[in-house]
Amino acid sequence: MDDEQRRLLEVLHGELPARFAICAETEAGGGVLGWGLAFDDEAVVVPTNGGLPNPFSGIKAALRLYGMVHPVRLVWVDPPDSRQLT
Repeated sequence: MDDEQRRLLEVLHGELPARFAICAETEAGGGVLGWGLAFDDEAVVVPTNGGLPNPFSGIKAALRLYGMVHPVRLVWVDPPDSRQLT
């Protein structure tokens, strides 16, 4: 995405979401469990197992759910800039 496209999206939709991955931390090395978009007031995660996108109240809520099976960690694809995303 070039700078002009980014500015147009910001004007139309406000802040652009920051992309992230939720990764499993296992002895075997883990892997990506879901890809997500972090908005100011919510996060949406698409699981890599073919499931439907899941909306969450924020990144912490998504990490809690995905972390119920095994330890997970958040990996940013796009830094969230100076925003405080929960």
